[in-house]
Amino acid sequence: MTKCQNNQCDQQRIKRHMKRQKKKPDFSSIESCNGSIELTKEQVKAALTSLFLIHKQTRTVESRKRGRNKSNDRLLENQNKKQKQIYNNILLSNITQSETIILATSGLNHQQMKQIKKFVLLFNCRLLLFDNKTTFNHTITHLITDEIDHNDSLICTLTKNVVFAIAQHCFILSYRWIIECLQQNTIVSEEQYEIEGDNIFSTKHNGPRRSRLSKRPLLPLNHFIMIKGGSRHFLDFTNSEIGDLAWLAGGIYIEQNRFPNTVFPRQCFLLIEDEDIRNKNMFHRCIDKGLKFLRSEWLIRSIVEYRMANIVQFHCDPFDTIDRSE
Repeated sequence: MTKCQNNQCDQQRIKRHMKRQKKKPDFSSIESCNGSIELTKEQVKAALTSLFLIHKQTRTVESRKRGRNKSNDRLLENQNKKQKQIYNNILLSNITQSETIILATSGLNHQQMKQIKKFVLLFNCRLLLFDNKTTFNHTITHLITDEIDHNDSLICTLTKNVVFAIAQHCFILSYRWIIECLQQNTIVSEEQYEIEGDNIFSTKHNGPRRSRLSKRPLLPLNHFIMIKGGSRHFLDFTNSEIGDLAWLAGGIYIEQNRFPNTVFPRQCFLLIEDEDIRNKNMFHRCIDKGLKFLRSEWLIRSIVEYRMANIVQFHCDPFDTIDRSE
């Protein structure tokens, strides 16, 4: 091949190479690697422009979503305002507007339960029913109970639900409050229908009102309570239910078999029934160390009357050796 032909071939290669450079680069053929890739100013500018457009598109999508969420929130607010206007007469005067009446019952007959259900439908309230497996619910605001002796006695039958309701600072109301609300077609004041006593401890201790208005726990913080025994406690409470009451009353419920050491003075109580204490020597050794053996009735009475009951009256004494003359 002559030199002239070689020069022509070289010129053709140079032209093809220049044409390739003028074409837009094909990034699909670039493979990822650890080394750096050199880009021209035009390529950098194009890449930044595309990134800005993508970011702008995402921002517009997000702003549209926020706009839709705001419009939905406005709709919900308008619906809530309408509902508050409709049900304004069923909201309590002493609780916030967002809370409604949640009822539970104790000791009511079949005919009275019919009136309760009518009340719930009329005033858009909630009614919680309990069986033998469920315990009192912390969301309840009102416990409706029976009255004994005569219609306006404000003395109720003491049940588990009544004890739990007092421990949780609920309204404990006579069934007459339901009847009065139905007759007047509005929620009337609860205070004049609040239970004042019970059929076991006292007919006028005002424990429910004292508990509802109290802002402090019943038991001091240094009261440690342990529950033992296989038999049923007062009012047929179980060990776990007594433990729940101790916790609701503000005491420190100990589930282990040993009281913890503290840097501050403490009061240790073991709630147990007399028939569950069988070891006389162990019983007296624990008393010498400062442990107080009390029947569970002490805690229940303290909660029902919402004041500390005298522990001397409730000392366990299965061996008749404790002097109660204190």
